[in-house]
Amino acid sequence: METSRTPRRPGGLRIVTEPGLPATIVEHADRRIRRVLDENEVGFRGFTVTEEAALHASPQGDLEAGWAGRAEDETDAVIFVTELPRAQGRDVLTVELDHDRRAAVICAPALGLFPGHALVRCVEQVLRRLSGGHGDDSGPAGGRWRSAGDGTTEYLVAAGPLSRLRLVVGMIRGNRPWRMIPTLTGMTAAAAATASFGVFYSSIWSMANALSPWRLGLITLLSVALASIWLIVNNRLWEGPGAMPRWRRRLYNTATLGTVGFSAVVLYVGLFVATLVAAVVVIESQYMAEQLGHPVGFRDYAYLAWLATSMGMVAGGLGSSADSYDDVLRATYGYRERMRRRRIDEAERREEDDARDG
Repeated sequence: METSRTPRRPGGLRIVTEPGLPATIVEHADRRIRRVLDENEVGFRGFTVTEEAALHASPQGDLEAGWAGRAEDETDAVIFVTELPRAQGRDVLTVELDHDRRAAVICAPALGLFPGHALVRCVEQVLRRLSGGHGDDSGPAGGRWRSAGDGTTEYLVAAGPLSRLRLVVGMIRGNRPWRMIPTLTGMTAAAAATASFGVFYSSIWSMANALSPWRLGLITLLSVALASIWLIVNNRLWEGPGAMPRWRRRLYNTATLGTVGFSAVVLYVGLFVATLVAAVVVIESQYMAEQLGHPVGFRDYAYLAWLATSMGMVAGGLGSSADSYDDVLRATYGYRERMRRRRIDEAERREEDDARDG
């Protein structure tokens, strides 16, 4: 598909971002976007960034009036970068471009784990199309451009399982799971205390020595799964049926599973390393050999730390909760979606009150 529109004199670009992942990737891509404006004939010169904005969208993900504002001048353009996942059927909607508004919405999670380069390419293609340039159907992040209606609206759509996987990975990154880890100090302390028993009790040494690697691996998976499920259930992170469409609820819950699972795996690895170091320092190899009845090496210490860590994860996860419930909620899409709509509703009420007072 080719688009050809009447060229306009160069104008400015305004990028509006939501807090979190959108603001971060725009900040990191700042120089590359300026380079696109300077080195390519896209019809725009210079840009400004506005943060702390919320996309006006219905629970179904349809854009509502005023979703990114209209460009202030016919030679300007506005691009809204949002963390809100959007879809057309089973396809992922990466960009929506409105020629009448001279505005576009870019879905940051659809750009994947490392969205910087794809964001710059999206910005460049949007500006080329707005300035009357020609382009083919292909786009960043495995997407293809489609025109809707009379051609005033275009979509960059990515189809297939890979695009949906990229979207989920981008959503997990947007949840910033590493920020959840510091809030799990209670769980970490309980897990470490339980794992320490494995260092001091010879019965745990014998059990670890008797288990095969595949069985230890299965115990690891079960311990991480149990800890993750408990954190989700205990902190009420699961999105149940409601006003939210089923496809969006599934996306949110999948991203929550990935976010909590990532945090649990990081905790597991850290606890394993700490337990292994403690075992090597505390347990004298000759004494362990006497208890096990054979010479010991690094493998025996590693198996002991492996089993003790799994025991610690189960004991630390079950019955433990996050130190800060609000911090955990902020790492889920469902909570941020509700907060987004609450801010929009409050802003609309303030506007109505001001209009009545005026």
